[in-house]
Amino acid sequence: MCSHGISEAPRRRFKPKPDVFLLLSLFFLGCGYFKGGSMLKYLPCKTTSSSEEPVDDRLERIEKSIAEIADLMAQKNLPDDSKDDNSANSIPAHAKAGVDPVYLKLFQEARERSNKDFDSYHNEGEAGIVIGPTEGKFKYTVEAIQNARRIRSILTASDSNLKLNLALMTSPQHLEILSGCDVLTDDSISKFRQEIEINPNQKREACRLWSNGTLFDLIIPTSEAPYKGNDNHTQLNQGTSHYWLKALGGYRLAPYTHTLFIDSNSFPCPGIENLFQLTKPSDKNFGKYWQPTTTGAGDLAVGIDQYASWQNDEWIPGFKTFIGEDSIKFAERNTGAVLFNFQRQLSHTLAHFIPLVAEHIYNNVASTKQKVPNDQVAFRVALYLFRRFEQGYVEHQIPMHTSCRSYPGKDYAGTDGFLNGMYPLKSDGTFCDECYCTPCLINHGVHTVKINGAMGWEEGSFNRTTPGAPPSSPRYNNDNIATFTVPGNGTDRSMNETK
Repeated sequence: MCSHGISEAPRRRFKPKPDVFLLLSLFFLGCGYFKGGSMLKYLPCKTTSSSEEPVDDRLERIEKSIAEIADLMAQKNLPDDSKDDNSANSIPAHAKAGVDPVYLKLFQEARERSNKDFDSYHNEGEAGIVIGPTEGKFKYTVEAIQNARRIRSILTASDSNLKLNLALMTSPQHLEILSGCDVLTDDSISKFRQEIEINPNQKREACRLWSNGTLFDLIIPTSEAPYKGNDNHTQLNQGTSHYWLKALGGYRLAPYTHTLFIDSNSFPCPGIENLFQLTKPSDKNFGKYWQPTTTGAGDLAVGIDQYASWQNDEWIPGFKTFIGEDSIKFAERNTGAVLFNFQRQLSHTLAHFIPLVAEHIYNNVASTKQKVPNDQVAFRVALYLFRRFEQGYVEHQIPMHTSCRSYPGKDYAGTDGFLNGMYPLKSDGTFCDECYCTPCLINHGVHTVKINGAMGWEEGSFNRTTPGAPPSSPRYNNDNIATFTVPGNGTDRSMNETK
């Protein structure tokens, strides 16, 4: 949700439990073992060479050893995956190997919570966008409301068959101010300044766009997250641990079957509805828009962060020698835009698992010397583990050219949008700053992208037929020739494209 800094935190070594050492040693060495009392004891490793023992036999023996040891470890108060109703199969033994057992317990807890409350959520509509959560400084809620007005303008002018709902997730204090727009004076907002930063101009702007609450289809007040934070282990310049836990815990509260969570400053462009094709494809080609690596509907769609490998080696959820390389190479995701598909319960289980992992990291992995910078650390670790444990879970990547997070032209940019085509050079020598000349469906960064010269929350700012607006979506005539309405002159131009 927030961009990373540049500094590196000191390393914190993971100390696996003895059982983990035993499992990994046996895997690598292929040694035998026997159970004596309640202890696992080594047998000497075989000294047979590869020529004396066929490779297939050796692999079969190692696989059998892993399975047997996993069963023995499960008897030592580890989760019993076979009792879970959320998946027909238990976690594969090789997926557990090398992982800190505490994450297996958290995964089982997430499954149990998911089984209890899955039917209570995601029932407010088929698809929609949730902005937030916002709390603390009121400027973030003002930004969220401005963004909502921009989105409403886009959706009103859209000819998409997909109806998108719009929700705001914000704190009760901010909601109280918005609910009192008609009665609160500039002086009366002073009572809120003890808890939040607010000034009269922010209050007036929010109330101008609030429209007595009709701007949103749904308001989701945040509450204290049922997770324990630790601000002593948090880089507070980007947010408190309590805020990040609310944000990460908010995924499970998603009101829609297909819910897109965006930050208050993640500004969409016309065509945002196409993003939902990744989780709700209208055809086998994903609406002629996307090219995912697997053809199944996504359970999750999220982009890669511009700092894809920053600090990944500091947060390895297990034995470094065994899963370190795999974990480190699992790229950090951009949580400024995350699309969940809750048709399958798996996504709801993940939504429970993420904050549980975050709580553990804040309190038991991070330290005063190695602090958690933001929400994306826990999101990455949780998603990495979840995809190990639930190998049928489908994640689609939102390409970086459609969910654009960049600081173009800046030395500290992880990905420079001026260089890679996010914001191409226009004929006048300036970089694209309008929706019609960028492929970005979501713009999350310092480069402002407008809609026909305006941000979209000014009164009457969005008019799809004004000069400079992008062509409409193609429609097919009886000859299967695609035509586009050209903005400004009301005529159709036929394109050499057949259906």
